[in-house]
Amino acid sequence: MSVSSTNSAAIDADGLYGGTAADGSTKKVIRLEAPGTGFMDTWKAMGPGIAAAMTGIGASHIMHAPTAGALYGYDLLWVILAAYIIKYCAFEFAHRYTMVKGESIINAYHRVGTWPLWFMIFQGFANTVGIAGRALGCAALMWAAFPFMSMQLWAVAILLLTVGILWMGSYKAVEGICKILIIVFAVSCFVAFALQAPPPGEYLSRLLPTLPPIGSMMLFGAMFGYFPTTLEVAPMQSNWAVDKKAGMVKVNEMRAQGHTVHMDPNYMKNSLILFKRDMNISYVISMLSGMIFLIVGAVVLHPQGLVPKGSEMGVTIASIYTDTFGAWIFPVIIAGGVAALFSTVFTYFDGQARLFEECVVRLKRDWDTAAIRKLLYRGMQVVWLVAGIAVVYGLPEPIFVVQLASVMALVFSPVLFWLTIKAVKDNFTSDFERDLLPSKLQFAWAWGGTISLVGLTLYVLITKFLM
Repeated sequence: MSVSSTNSAAIDADGLYGGTAADGSTKKVIRLEAPGTGFMDTWKAMGPGIAAAMTGIGASHIMHAPTAGALYGYDLLWVILAAYIIKYCAFEFAHRYTMVKGESIINAYHRVGTWPLWFMIFQGFANTVGIAGRALGCAALMWAAFPFMSMQLWAVAILLLTVGILWMGSYKAVEGICKILIIVFAVSCFVAFALQAPPPGEYLSRLLPTLPPIGSMMLFGAMFGYFPTTLEVAPMQSNWAVDKKAGMVKVNEMRAQGHTVHMDPNYMKNSLILFKRDMNISYVISMLSGMIFLIVGAVVLHPQGLVPKGSEMGVTIASIYTDTFGAWIFPVIIAGGVAALFSTVFTYFDGQARLFEECVVRLKRDWDTAAIRKLLYRGMQVVWLVAGIAVVYGLPEPIFVVQLASVMALVFSPVLFWLTIKAVKDNFTSDFERDLLPSKLQFAWAWGGTISLVGLTLYVLITKFLM
């Protein structure tokens, strides 16, 4: 480690050299070692990717995938693979931006003008339909186990509990419990698949794109909108990466405090390796889970003519597993399904409110204080709560509400993808940053994904509403 030219002191617990500058202030020369890339290092670094995956393993997996399998067998299986491929770069670029620039990608959106901020605010309010649909889906599972309250009352209770958890600061504890339940749920799904799996040739051949079946256009568009998750999760993931303080976020924070920071030559290289592992591991597990949900739905529900809908949605989805394992698995599946959908609800309540807060304080600079930020964050959640309750009672059909929200998410997605590509392309200006740009192949992949989403949006809207 190098030592500063100030009066040096002993190394502290963080490996920092302390000293007193001429003006009497305490300064430090900090050498950031490259993070390790072993198994435990990878486990500790995981976070934003898992958070993004948690928003995905929810309505898309639990509601869209079994419904697609129940209605159309394996015909829409290719959509899940295609959606993950098309959207990959949006999430990778947003996370990479924060790792390299050390700031939220909302800053880059703002450099385009104020309209992206207004777009994000509008999209946040429009997403009320989506959050209500997720709450209804979670409520349908709760009603299946505890029918002493109506599905609508369960949905309201879930929305109120979400706000209470976030305002009490218990987010991390609940998130930890939900992660465990989701793992149990995912394992149950994989085991059910292993026990019920048809010959691979029956479904692997359906991974090649084909025209959607007649009558499936709403679900087809919904699956592209919500798998792997909605694209506003890309800037949310950027904000979560800021909270994780990895990469240049940590460096910029220390420099802002007046310290001199020297990075190990492999500091950014290893940090990027860890971020890619976080994202890729979570992404692949999420994709396989979604495909398995559809396949198991096709195997169990399709032959019986059972389709998840209304308040019976939870019972129908649970039957996939009770038919496989027996009645004893029912509470496990309900708990896991509730955890998956509930984690999506409170992750969105937190992430979307953060986006709203970040956009507003950039539009109104004198509002950038801790007190007003807190008011904006909670105010957005109150609006979502009230509007969500109105949707719950106005459209009490969870599958339809989520499909409607999913198609809306598809319509918004090309703009968000374009903004994310532009953020990386235009803002990596120094030699250090240009060395960390995505490859030309990745840029081509990203543009291909954006164009694909434009084409899919037009195809769904024209076919569904104009033909």
